[in-house]
Amino acid sequence: MKGFNPTAIVGGIGVVCIGILGYHTLYARQLQQVRTIEAQVAQEHRDQQVQQEVAKLLEQLERQRKRLPPEPDPSWLVREVVSHGQQAGLQLTSITQQPSEQQASALRLAVNLQVQASYHQLGRFLDSLERSESFIKVDKIELSNPNDNGVAVARLMLSTIYLPPVTQASAPTIRKKEDLG
Repeated sequence: MKGFNPTAIVGGIGVVCIGILGYHTLYARQLQQVRTIEAQVAQEHRDQQVQQEVAKLLEQLERQRKRLPPEPDPSWLVREVVSHGQQAGLQLTSITQQPSEQQASALRLAVNLQVQASYHQLGRFLDSLERSESFIKVDKIELSNPNDNGVAVARLMLSTIYLPPVTQASAPTIRKKEDLG
């Protein structure tokens, strides 16, 4: 048999074995490290996106919180309502603070008021409340028939909510999967 060289065959098998061994010891490990790093980069990117979204939500929350009373004091609502009523030209005949009412983590503050006004003045008042930077909800309106001068008596129930500041103890904690074990 001419051309049968056992040294070449053994050498070829040796090269193949070294290639397989090199693949498994070097390339496969490096490939796994690359995949791990890519997964970490992708997770970090998702974490940063979540942080940006949370920052935007906190910013929106802070803007909305500024529309609410700074303290759980119904007199804040009275001052706001009186101010809007004066701007609209209403004649305030009575205003009564309602007892504060706890609702979940918020405190509802309410007032009842009675005014004498034309429909136009009442409309201006309600529009002023709607456009106000302060959050004031009209819960109820009762309106009498206008007199000969076009003035009616209106009874309104208005409310707002007070949210206590979020403290570190009351804030929910966001934990990563690694922290959960």
